[in-house]
Amino acid sequence: MSTTINDGTGNGFSAKVDSENRLFTRSVSNTEYEFAITEGRSFNVNTEFITIGTASPPTTENAILYLKNNEDEDIIIVDWFIGTADSQGTATDVGPLLKVYTNPSGGTIVSSGTDVVPVNRKVGDNNTFDITVKKATSDGFTLTGQDTTPILYQTQPSSGRVFVDGVYISLQRGASIGVVFIPNGAEPVQIYTGFQGFLVK
Repeated sequence: MSTTINDGTGNGFSAKVDSENRLFTRSVSNTEYEFAITEGRSFNVNTEFITIGTASPPTTENAILYLKNNEDEDIIIVDWFIGTADSQGTATDVGPLLKVYTNPSGGTIVSSGTDVVPVNRKVGDNNTFDITVKKATSDGFTLTGQDTTPILYQTQPSSGRVFVDGVYISLQRGASIGVVFIPNGAEPVQIYTGFQGFLVK
């Protein structure tokens, strides 16, 4: 007696078996991040270009981005991107340097930074994200209360773009991160930075 495997949609499709008794199937494998994109749960945040001038010493940690999760679910930061342009200085030491700190609680970027709205990476989806994002508008913004050791540490050319794939930072409700930029002589310089991530379902 033969057995037929039918689809569950009512269209009458049956599974195919070849002469060697192999069942034909087709599957699509996605990462959790890729699946979140299709469901409208992924986001992008970007400071756009910020001018870092010469008012502060070249080794100053200038806060340029702050992000805090207010969602009930965790958010996962997947990728980190950075771009610099129009450097008019001469970089010293390791050159321009960025650090990402965990759990900052204050500073002028938190109190006076410009709001950034996370962009849904599923174009046309109306889902929004309860994430506080602030950016600097110039050099001299500060970050306070953070853990001492940065979770990420990245050098950057005076002009160019860096994409750091697969950083995978999980932020539970109330957790935050902050990005600082040390120009190390590249100032004045234009810099932007941002993250790609998703809301855990």
